[in-house]
Amino acid sequence: MFYLRLAAAMLGFVAASVYGLAIALVRRDRSAVASDYARVLARLMCPPLGLRLTVQGAENLTAHRPCVFIGNHQSALDVPILASVFAPGSVVIAKKEVGAVPFFGWLYTSTGNLLIDRADTSQSVGRLHEAEEAIRDRRAAVWIFPEGTRGPGDGTMLPFKKGGFQMAVRTGAPLVPVVISPLKPNFDISTRTLRPGPVQIRVLDAIPTDGLTEADIPALMEMARGRMEGALGEGPSPGS
Repeated sequence: MFYLRLAAAMLGFVAASVYGLAIALVRRDRSAVASDYARVLARLMCPPLGLRLTVQGAENLTAHRPCVFIGNHQSALDVPILASVFAPGSVVIAKKEVGAVPFFGWLYTSTGNLLIDRADTSQSVGRLHEAEEAIRDRRAAVWIFPEGTRGPGDGTMLPFKKGGFQMAVRTGAPLVPVVISPLKPNFDISTRTLRPGPVQIRVLDAIPTDGLTEADIPALMEMARGRMEGALGEGPSPGS
């Protein structure tokens, strides 16, 4: 059953990507292309994977523009999960390896999202400055994973990196934490486990950064982490 579910999800990925390529060729609004592609990707991939999604705090997805969304990172399944709440005017910052994914990589970069080479500090800093410009000039919502790489997926998170928090402080954009409930043990590709079950996306209340300085970043990181860990500890709501 694992392989059937995975194959069906991959077919959904290919179909969504073909759709994304088609609309990218005829539409000039790259932000709308990205959000339409994300919507179709979620619809075609989540059901065969058994991901039953619910969203708590959906109003916080659009209440603040610009803003910096910070999310926990568990696995490749985060892509179809977060695609379900991706809105126009959003920019995602991810590691450079994403650009090598067939179809997805081209759509990712061509719609204004940013890739960071974690081994190249100067390039990473330059990309973060580009994201800051998007916040200031386009009032964009920037998505970033502060852990920098995939966590264990069991409700715990890796140490946070400062980049996203520096970006928020420098631009005065509020932080909006987004938490995906623990995926293990139901959803774990490494152990060939895909059991249908609930996954909740919690969009937490914004954390203001206006007026903060670089000296405030450690406390800001601690506050954001505390809120996210609290939400992770709750797990999916009963009946979700």
